[in-house]
Amino acid sequence: MLAASAGFGVAEPRPDVAGIDFHIVGLSEVDDDFPLAKVQVKSWSTPHGDDLSWHYDRLNEKQFNAIAGSRLVPAFLFVIVVPPDSRDYARINDQRLQLCHAGYWVSLAHRPKFPNPSANRTVTVHVPRKNLLTIESLTALCEGTVNGAGPLVRTS
Repeated sequence: MLAASAGFGVAEPRPDVAGIDFHIVGLSEVDDDFPLAKVQVKSWSTPHGDDLSWHYDRLNEKQFNAIAGSRLVPAFLFVIVVPPDSRDYARINDQRLQLCHAGYWVSLAHRPKFPNPSANRTVTVHVPRKNLLTIESLTALCEGTVNGAGPLVRTS
């Protein structure tokens, strides 16, 4: 829903051989190319962390490697913090569909991959709380991939 609101399309790669849940694709050209980002999405109903970041501890080394390091198309981890009870994920009335709670993003481009990664060992990833997924941040992430520019992060 967020991608559609930002004017992007979403494609689910099949078969899933790369550990990527979605490709977010621009529907119009920016600087002679179509914006593109790869994302791995994790929902999390028991969040913990500190004032600066969430400490997401449910990513295994293989999942981590799928989005870590330098890439031709930048890849991101999206952590969606959800209520513990799935019946509270959304509030709906005749005027609105509201999703509860929020999503956050992090790039692992600066992190090295694990040699001989295991699906049995987990990695804690610090996801900055300031990296709230919004129409503006999603647009910046995707449009920053044009011409290999890498992700744009707005600091304002």
